[in-house]
Amino acid sequence: MPSWTKDETTWPPEAERRREHWLVEQRLAQELLASSPENRLDVTRKVYNDLFELVPWHDANVADEDEEDAYEEHWFQMYGPLTRPEDVLLDIGCGRGGLVNRFSWAVDRAIGLDASDAMVEIANKGRRGNVEFVVGDLLSPPLPPKSVNFVVSRQLMEHLHPDDVPGHLRAVSELLRPGGRFLIETPSRLTGPWDISRGFTDVASGFHLREYTNGEMGRMLRDAGFRRVRGPAVPARLLARMGSRRAYMPVRVKAAIEALLRRAPVNVRPKLAGPLLVRDVTLVAER
Repeated sequence: MPSWTKDETTWPPEAERRREHWLVEQRLAQELLASSPENRLDVTRKVYNDLFELVPWHDANVADEDEEDAYEEHWFQMYGPLTRPEDVLLDIGCGRGGLVNRFSWAVDRAIGLDASDAMVEIANKGRRGNVEFVVGDLLSPPLPPKSVNFVVSRQLMEHLHPDDVPGHLRAVSELLRPGGRFLIETPSRLTGPWDISRGFTDVASGFHLREYTNGEMGRMLRDAGFRRVRGPAVPARLLARMGSRRAYMPVRVKAAIEALLRRAPVNVRPKLAGPLLVRDVTLVAER
């Protein structure tokens, strides 16, 4: 395998980088899928550290901070109203920590958890006073039961081994205090793939080990003990303005819309999914 470094002169031509990135992720993803439950944590930590080392042009390494801050602000405007000032917030798979820092202004305390040493090292450079970043097990976050009020899982579920997702959802349920909220955003399989394999394969073959639908994720959340599961009922621009419970609909409605969308040709689905509000999977589950 080619050896690329942080020196941009060692990188492949820009037109070839996506394919080279995909080949690295494809190989590492197979390593993760083949891992056993006993060594999953160690393998997960290894493959993510390998990815950021082997693909120095990865977005996580060269992110534009201004663009990242603008995106985190947009996300906070949409979902910040779901938090409360007394909340302890946990972001699972926090990456560079931008989301945790933005939400930390609205809550009492915020914790960012990631499997990658490299990401936590970056996150700690911009850490606010009421924020803590830790490296740890994303499947069973190392926090006491009923110790948090609000959990964020953004672009994480698709990266977990499919066998581990039901147990992970149960673990999150146990972390939440009564009335706690679990906010999930993950790509939809109906409009994917959404990882680096898009354009190379018809289904995700990089670090998106499995992409889900609203219906599937809703059923798993119910099975994990969550009592109410909802998704946005209005477009993002209106969600940011409304910020209320009236802006959400039961997940069963999303599932019914997806059932209709499946009847459309694959190449048409992405065009219909946006107006129908099922382009991705964004759900709020209550404990």
